[in-house]
Amino acid sequence: MEAQEEIERWVLSVCEKIGLRAADVNADFFEAGGNSLAAMKIISQAEETFGEDALPPDDLFSRSTVREIAACILANSGRAPVTSES
Repeated sequence: MEAQEEIERWVLSVCEKIGLRAADVNADFFEAGGNSLAAMKIISQAEETFGEDALPPDDLFSRSTVREIAACILANSGRAPVTSES
């Protein structure tokens, strides 16, 4: 599986876990119910999974679809996610 797709799935999974209604990669984080608290949660999870500064707040606020978030994480971390428990 391509790293971008793997990270997109990870983003969708995190959105679901924090109660957002992101149905697909074109879903916008904020339109799906994301707020500043949810933003801090996904940023924290991204750093835990992909490393420090994997998802800077400025990136999340300016590129907020699931696909764009995944692309930012991929660009900023330079690696695929560690296997997570699901």
